[in-house]
Formats: sequence, C-alpha cells, structure tokens
Amino acid sequence: MSASATPPARPPVPPQPAGPPRPTASQQPAPHRRGRAGLIVAVVVLGLVILTGAGLLIALFTGGSLGAPVHLAADAEAGSSVDVRVPNAALRFEPSPDSQVHVRADGSSLGATPTLAIGTANGVTEVTGGCPSQWFGLCSLNMTVSLPAGLSLTADGVNGQIEVSGLTGALRLTTTNGAIETTGSLGRVEVHTTNGAVRVRDTGSRRVVATTTNGAVEVDFRDAPEAVEARSTNGSVTVRMPAAGLAYLVDARTTNGNVDTGSVPSDPSARRTVIAQTTNGDVTVTTG
Repeated sequence: MSASATPPARPPVPPQPAGPPRPTASQQPAPHRRGRAGLIVAVVVLGLVILTGAGLLIALFTGGSLGAPVHLAADAEAGSSVDVRVPNAALRFEPSPDSQVHVRADGSSLGATPTLAIGTANGVTEVTGGCPSQWFGLCSLNMTVSLPAGLSLTADGVNGQIEVSGLTGALRLTTTNGAIETTGSLGRVEVHTTNGAVRVRDTGSRRVVATTTNGAVEVDFRDAPEAVEARSTNGSVTVRMPAAGLAYLVDARTTNGNVDTGSVPSDPSARRTVIAQTTNGDVTVTTG
C-alpha cells in the first residue's frame, strides 16, 4: 500500500503596512469654496460697475443728472483773507455785494452726500466741503463763492475747474484735473494745475505765475507787468503784452515747436522779465 504525498506547506504572508487613515466626510475640504467666494465677489463688483456705467450713459444722453438734487448754502463775516479747500467740485469765485462771504453749491449725489462748512477765525475765512471720495457712487457739485473783491484768495481744488472773475486781491489757485481761468485780476496771481488749460485774461497784475503739465497757457495783460512766468509741458504758451513799447528780458523756449517773440522789445538788461517755456508746443510772446 503506497502512502500519498503530502503537499508542501505555504510560506507565511508578511503583513502589509497600514496606510494613512482615510479622512472622514467631516474632514474632507470643501471643493472650490474659496474659488466660489472669489467668483461671487467678482460678479457683485462687475454688476455695480455695469449699473454705474449704465446710469452715467442715461444721464449723458438725456441731459439729466443721477441721484438726489443737492442745494447747499452758507454765509460768514469775511476776514482779511479767504481760504477754500473743496475737492471734487467746480469752483467759481466772484465779488460779494457786501462784507460777507456767501457760498452756494448745487448739484446731485448718488451715495455719500456733499458737505459745506464755513467759518472765520484769526482773520481767515475758511470754506471746506465738496463731494466726498467714494468707490461706488456719483457726485456732481458746482460751488460759487462770493467774497469782498479786494481780499486775498487761496483755493485748493481736486478734480474740478476753477474760475475767478472780478477779484482784485492776490490769487493763489491750485487744482489737479481741471482748467483754471481768471479775469480782471489786479493783485499777484499764482495758478497751477496738472491736467487742464490755464488762462489769465485782461489782467492788470504786476506779477503772474501760470503753470500746467498738460494744457495750454495763455496770459493776457492790459497793463505792463513786472514779472511773468508761464510754463507748460505738453501745450502751447502765449503771453500778450500791452503795446506800450517797454522792453523786457525775455526767456522763451520750447523743445518741440516754434518760438515767436518778434513783436516784443527785448533787452538783456531790462528789469521787467518774461519766462515762457514748454516742452511740446509753440511759444509766443507778443503785443496787442
């Protein structure tokens, strides 16, 4: 009787190393949560921009204004000078019918409301306010300030034009994005803007400084001045003198343009001086 063969024993299977535990459902990161939040914010911002742009177009083509109408008014006894600091508004200055400073502002606002404040202290009448800065909203404001004609005036604006008529005191006018124009001045004039034309018309001032970066400069004298400085970077410069036959020390220069000073008598030793300079544009110093 033959014995049956016994099958060989199988070698033991080595234990497999345990892998990292799988995260539970509560531990799973929310897919694209941050991406979705960013997308929602972008959609909201885009919607506000579209609504604002649509409102602007409607107002532009219908000749209307957006937002609630704005009417502001304030008065104060005048000091010996007036200081106006009003951003984001068009500013106009004119003679007052009395000894007070009168301020009127009209426009429209969608969002933050424009403000106006006036007061006199230590001999200075200060006017502040204007359209507040805001990310989403619209504001348009035209402000008129009436002051005694002979007082000195300092006006600092941002994003708005400045216009002065009939004031005979010293003028110092500054803005960033807007034109500046004066008419009939007698005191010292200093006007500066960044983006906008500068025009000093029918002036009897002895000293005038008029500068801009992007825009034309025009200075028109009815009386012979003592010192004139008219400068631009991108724009023409024109200075018109009265036909009095007086000689001037003239410094007229441009980099890209023409220079014409032929009708003004020039004398290197003259006490009256004219500086008219630009980089890109014509320079003209003339009479009449």
